[in-house]
Amino acid sequence: MKLYPLRPHQVETMRLLRESFANNLKRPLVYLPTGAGKTVIAAHIIAGALDKGRRVTFVAPRINLCDQTARSLMAQGLPKPSIMQADHSWFNAGSRFQIASTQTLTRRRNSIKTDLYIIDEAHLSFKVISDIAEETDTPMIALTATPFTVGLGKIYNNLIKPTSLRGLIDNGFLTDITCYSHSKPDLIGVRTNQGEYDNKQLGERCSDAKLVGDIVSTWLKLGENRQTICFAVNVAHANFLESEFNKVGISCAVVVGSTPKEDRDEYFNSFTRKNIKILISVFVLCEGYDGDVRCLIDAAPTKSEARHTQKIGRSCRIADGKVDAIVLDHSGNMQRLGFTEDIEVEELDDGDKKESAERQEKKAKEKKEKLPKECQKCKHLKRANEHECPKCGFTPKFIENVEIEEGELVKIKGNKYSKDDKQRIFAELKGYQRERMLAGKNLTDGWVANTYKDMVGVWPKGLRDTPSQPSEQVRGFIKHKAIAWARSKNKMKNNF
Repeated sequence: MKLYPLRPHQVETMRLLRESFANNLKRPLVYLPTGAGKTVIAAHIIAGALDKGRRVTFVAPRINLCDQTARSLMAQGLPKPSIMQADHSWFNAGSRFQIASTQTLTRRRNSIKTDLYIIDEAHLSFKVISDIAEETDTPMIALTATPFTVGLGKIYNNLIKPTSLRGLIDNGFLTDITCYSHSKPDLIGVRTNQGEYDNKQLGERCSDAKLVGDIVSTWLKLGENRQTICFAVNVAHANFLESEFNKVGISCAVVVGSTPKEDRDEYFNSFTRKNIKILISVFVLCEGYDGDVRCLIDAAPTKSEARHTQKIGRSCRIADGKVDAIVLDHSGNMQRLGFTEDIEVEELDDGDKKESAERQEKKAKEKKEKLPKECQKCKHLKRANEHECPKCGFTPKFIENVEIEEGELVKIKGNKYSKDDKQRIFAELKGYQRERMLAGKNLTDGWVANTYKDMVGVWPKGLRDTPSQPSEQVRGFIKHKAIAWARSKNKMKNNF
């Protein structure tokens, strides 16, 4: 078999895998960013196993990815596999090279005879995989770009991390992104279900007509007419986005879980031929899509670092003539979760709640220092330590608003707020007022005005009454005022 040659980080991956097996760690997890060539690595692993007369089962996360996986592996130089589906024309029970979905594996795992499992998109952590790991000693090699799932350490016993996203970008194996932050939905009061935003409520907030209109106008202004994928919250939101883009003559197609395979293939082909400019997806393009994407619209807020990383990763693959990828963030994910190159893990979570909580606390502190900031002039997202915008060169006048001393916020005398600062602080106080009202607590407009005056030094005048998400600065000042009030109350009580 003649396979694609390995790049340096792939050679290192193979070396680390051999080392892992030599040390009797036969369930390693390979951690490589999206676009790093996990399929090439899988092809070399499979070829090596087949050459030794062993049986290999490659596990895809969904049935509709089996055919695509088979074609990709054959393109690497592997022989035609058996696709483990009863009615599939390629199914051959006697083949030593099988491709199975997790759904099929769930039904047939007791009848499957294999010497090695290769688990794609291992972060999804299906129950059937953990069951096999508990009941057998069959070796497993897992592949994922996002090994953040709680409990992965119970299944896999060695994290293999041969490189990083930044390393791949710097060495020319992935493209960098240019990210802009624009109008975002108001998420105050949106419920959380199982660690993620409530889909129905989120869809309603993200389907605001003005917000959708801004998404279209921003793409027209900054998208450079590039081939684009857009992530929506749900089907209704995706259809709304498609309708608004169509109104300005932009060809789109919506790809969701229920889209028939024939239609999906035609949309992907039309996108490749540039007959379709924008593919709008609800989760579907997060995994397994390898098209040439030059621009990405993120219109789907998430609390999941894994989902955030998978989405942005779709735009980082290299292609002829591709210098960078443009990301238009209308979700707030970048400013809430950070640049994807800063979201990494050094060890697998073994499910221990105490250790997991400690890791999360440490990670939160580290992440807070790295969260990107928005350029006041061009909306480009820059690193927290970058004062001058690398995109437009704008350098904001540095004004220190507050300082931290022994856990309390202290005003600095002689401090002056810019007009933009005043508007932002007022909007965030209104956002806090709305947040508390949704929680059943009444805060009056007078409270907002007085708190603003305490913080800024003047009464709010001529400011837009538009609530926004409160920043740590505003929340800290409110907390400081509450603590000061409580202390003064106790002091008065003690004096009588």
